[in-house]
Amino acid sequence: MTENLAQEIREQESLAKALIAEAKAEAAKMIASAQAKAEQSIKDTRQQCHRQWRESVANAEKEAEVKAAEILKKGREEAQACYEKKKAAAAEVADWLVKEVMTTYGSC
Repeated sequence: MTENLAQEIREQESLAKALIAEAKAEAAKMIASAQAKAEQSIKDTRQQCHRQWRESVANAEKEAEVKAAEILKKGREEAQACYEKKKAAAAEVADWLVKEVMTTYGSC
């Protein structure tokens, strides 16, 4: 009976060792899977952030183009107004200059 009991203990110890080895292998698989998922999550997050950054830059560029067009339009309008304002004065000066030259040198 003691022999049977000793044999039973040895068998249970072997079974326990096999269960431990199996549990360690399963734990290693779980760790590897978790690491792979974490790496994929990091990769996906980086891609998403880069995509969002590109979209933000594109939106900012569009807004800048719109504002630049508005500023350019306003500048052209101001330049035209200044030109129109000074045009009359330039015509008066040109008339005066022509009169002075004609008076001084004549029409020859």
